[in-house]
Amino acid sequence: MQYWLKVVFVDNQELMLENTEKHFISDDLEVLEVTTRDQVVIVPVRQIKYVACDGKIFKK
Repeated sequence: MQYWLKVVFVDNQELMLENTEKHFISDDLEVLEVTTRDQVVIVPVRQIKYVACDGKIFKK
């Protein structure tokens, strides 16, 4: 399943990923790793204001 994911940074810039396959925060809570169909994006958690994603991934 692919879904959209938006990352808003503390400086209010946005990163919108339309074809996200999975995302998670590392065990040490240092980085957010996002895997899309084309790439892997790694973002330091300290730079993130908030993350939003498509609600359908949480439906059962």
